[in-house]
Amino acid sequence: MSTMLEGIRWWRFSIGVVFTAICALSVHAVMLQVLGAPFPDLSVVTTPYRFVIRATQTLGLIVFWQAASQTYDRSFFKKWGLLFLVTAMLTESLFRGPFMDGYCTDAWVFIFVSNVPKLLNLAITCAIVAAAAPRLRLAWQTTLAAVIIAALVMFAFIPLISMAFAPVMKSIANLAPQSEWCKLPYGPNVLVPAYLSFVEPTLASMAAAILIWNRLSAFRAMRFLQFSLIILAINNQLVTPFFYAALAKSTLLVGLTSDGQFALEALTLAVLTGVTMEWSLRRSERQPE
Repeated sequence: MSTMLEGIRWWRFSIGVVFTAICALSVHAVMLQVLGAPFPDLSVVTTPYRFVIRATQTLGLIVFWQAASQTYDRSFFKKWGLLFLVTAMLTESLFRGPFMDGYCTDAWVFIFVSNVPKLLNLAITCAIVAAAAPRLRLAWQTTLAAVIIAALVMFAFIPLISMAFAPVMKSIANLAPQSEWCKLPYGPNVLVPAYLSFVEPTLASMAAAILIWNRLSAFRAMRFLQFSLIILAINNQLVTPFFYAALAKSTLLVGLTSDGQFALEALTLAVLTGVTMEWSLRRSERQPE
């Protein structure tokens, strides 16, 4: 990993981070504010579909860590910590998600406390993935492991953690959001913190690329495709738009546009991260075309 870091032109990398963050979030902002794409109501996505989504995310994490663990040769706990940090930041679960919810509702305590179970579930998933991924050699083993891990987390750990946190959530129920003051069309008071906080998933995407970029295909187009699929999977956007479009109480096109805006945001993030890596790496560090 140190060799990879030494091969980066950091001034180019910094420009790429800013450009990527602005462009990726702007995809969502334009679709929401200009094109009128509605927010998705994911409550329509039933348990079987949610399981497929979680299994897809877990598969993405395993594939990512199979490559990343070859670069980051540290102790298990450091690997676990890095995988958790990258995943939590990429999915906006560490800070941005609860921050924007708290900002728009003024229910800071309730929002951040209610986010803890999500982080614990993510930490458990990352611990199992960090331990299992390097031992999975064949595609069928990787797929089966993703299904088993997803089932354990979704049907065992999530209910247990929810039960454990039930008294805590009950004690702060009076602090739950009563309303949301962030209304469309968003002005600078919403857009500025939204864009500034989007640095979280952008940095996570860049960190993911630093870890695995030279472990992907030697062919540039395939490398971009592989990285994009991994980012979409970890962000729960590889299959969710299609499930939502099929299940939403709207036309197929409206449903696909509704959740698809986040898929396009994640895709833009992944592609521009790749562009930043290609632009930032010194020639000797690049893979052949």
